[in-house]
Amino acid sequence: METDSETSKSSQQSCQTAEVKERVSTIEAMINLVTVIIGAGILALPQLPRRCGWVLSALMLLISCSAVQEAALCLCRALIQTNSQESKVTTFEALGHRALGWQGQLAVAVVANTFLLGVCSAYAALIGMQLYNLTGVFNQRAWVLIAYPIFVLLGLLPNLSALSKLVPLGMLAACLTGLMVIWSSLQDVETWQSWKTGDLDMEIHDTWPSQPAALGSALATCCAAFSFVPVVPAIIRDMRTPQHFPRALNGALAICGLLYLGVMLCGYYGYGNFIRDDIVESLGQSPATFEEAMHQPISEWTGARRPWLRVFISILILINIFLSMPLLAMAVFYSIESSFAHAVPGSWANWAMRIGLLTGVVAVALAVPRFTVVFSFFSSLTAPCVSLIFPLLFAGQQVADYSGACSRKNDRKSKKNHPNHPALQTISWRRSASAAVAITQSFSSLQC
Repeated sequence: METDSETSKSSQQSCQTAEVKERVSTIEAMINLVTVIIGAGILALPQLPRRCGWVLSALMLLISCSAVQEAALCLCRALIQTNSQESKVTTFEALGHRALGWQGQLAVAVVANTFLLGVCSAYAALIGMQLYNLTGVFNQRAWVLIAYPIFVLLGLLPNLSALSKLVPLGMLAACLTGLMVIWSSLQDVETWQSWKTGDLDMEIHDTWPSQPAALGSALATCCAAFSFVPVVPAIIRDMRTPQHFPRALNGALAICGLLYLGVMLCGYYGYGNFIRDDIVESLGQSPATFEEAMHQPISEWTGARRPWLRVFISILILINIFLSMPLLAMAVFYSIESSFAHAVPGSWANWAMRIGLLTGVVAVALAVPRFTVVFSFFSSLTAPCVSLIFPLLFAGQQVADYSGACSRKNDRKSKKNHPNHPALQTISWRRSASAAVAITQSFSSLQC
């Protein structure tokens, strides 16, 4: 009997050791966060200063980064605190269910899935734009229709385990795209600097907003650029030391924030108010005069051409999108499959659901074949809730429930966890500040 008990103990210890080894380190968690954050949405940033001025655009990007950081940290504290006492939360929808019951789970599912499908529509439009840039034949809508069967084939795969291993490649492609935008923009500064002759005021750059009504959608776009909060529960679950999540978060946000800020400011500095909705067009073709830049379509520009750069950037963007878009769509499919018993994987109902959603994604891209417009619209509609309001609401409810349970169990030991404790008061006022930013974003977006 003693031998059997010793054997069982040793096997349990070996299983626990193997489980710990499979968990990720702080550095690996930071890399995973960077992979989640950086995507093709980086291409929507250089156009923001054209509408909002470069000062407020940079400020909104920094505010969004700080607000999302605080929301993620509050969520981290709540998860670590409650997971030590109850069953662990591993998904964003489960967190909504624990905090607010089935209403919270439903709200998270609807808003998060709308955001993901909206991003997929923006990516589909971007695919059409880049395929047109590479070939120069047909048009963007035609290329979206040509790519539609590929979307369906990828969407009908039972799982994306093989494709998910290539996600870091997509992240590297997005990072390289951002660095190429920065480099090319700084090289092209000479284009508009050569125009400055005499007393001509060319109004290349706007310091302050030229379209104040666009501030709301621009702020939501900046917030959407940091939409990683829904994966926080899963990343914390997989970490060897969940208490070190803030280190991974701060490192990832520092990397992504600096890259985003560089792409936004350098892209606008290089191309000013004549930057195209598709920045790849600006990278591949320069205007010869101020009149060409401001008053003529890009097809009539007679400045320097860089077709190799246009092709290279388009390939990088396509690599990133074709690796990222199926994963976003699959997250929506999994959410629906877990909520509806009839949508069993492999069934006709499941196939119809997937094809129907992908058809809707393509329909939006065909109706509005402009990446920045589609991305900004769905960002304004859902990003503040996904990145700020829901995390702060759930974290506050988690802390309140935990404090109440501790109070009922042991009044003496629960004093340090009481909402009046200075540590929780610090969390409270910082959470309130982030909530104010989120509410301001929502109302501003609705006004736009």
